Amino acid sequence: MALVSEILTAIGYRLFLDSTTISTTSSPTQAECIRWINETIEEISTICIENGSEIGRTTGSITLADGTATYTDLAALLFAPTIYRDMNGDQFSGWIEKTSERVPLKLITESEVINHNPSTEAQPTHFYINGANGLVFIPTPDDTYTFKIPYYGYPTALTLTTQTLPFMRIFDNVITESVVMRAQNREEYQLGFELKWYGYIREQARRILHARKNPTRRISV
Repeated sequence: MALVSEILTAIGYRLFLDSTTISTTSSPTQAECIRWINETIEEISTICIENGSEIGRTTGSITLADGTATYTDLAALLFAPTIYRDMNGDQFSGWIEKTSERVPLKLITESEVINHNPSTEAQPTHFYINGANGLVFIPTPDDTYTFKIPYYGYPTALTLTTQTLPFMRIFDNVITESVVMRAQNREEYQLGFELKWYGYIREQARRILHARKNPTRRISV
C-alpha cells in the first residue's frame, strides 16, 4: 500500500522538471495536494459502490440481543450496504452467522414495515437503515445472534504524509494523475475542467474495475 509521501513524490515528478518536491512552501502546497488526494479517493469510493466492487468493502459484525431491534454499532462507519443475490436470485445484504450455516437477511426500507408490530420477537429475516444510520432488525431478535454485514465505509481523511492510501495500490496512478490535473488547473474555477476531471476519474476507475471482473487474458493448457 502506498504512503501519501510516495504519491506526493510521484506528483512532484510530473509537475516539475527540476528537483522541486511537494512541500509546505511549494506551489501547489503539500496541504493542497493532500486535499485533492482525498477528493479523488472519495470519488473512487463512490464508483466502487456503484459498480458493486469488492474494493473498499469490508464486513462488519454486530451481536444482536434478545429484545433489542436497533443497533448503532456501525452508524459512524457505514457509507453504503452491499446488495447480493443468492443462487436463486433472491437479494440479501447480510446474514446471521451460525455454526454450520449463514441465514441471509434482506435489506428493506422503513416504509415497508410501517404496519410491523415491534413487540413481535423471532429470528430476524429483514433489516433496514434508519435516519440515524442505525440498523433496525425485523422482527425484533428473540435471542442472541451474530449478524454479519458487508458494507462500504467512509474513506478516512488523509492529513499526514505517513498515512497509507486505501485500495491496495490499485488506483495509485489514477490518484496521482487526477491531482496533477488539479494542480495544473488550480488558478481559476472552470465548469468544463471540473466535468473533465470527474470524467477522467470515473473512466479510469471503471476500466480497472471492469478488468478485475472480466479479465480478457486467456490461459492455454
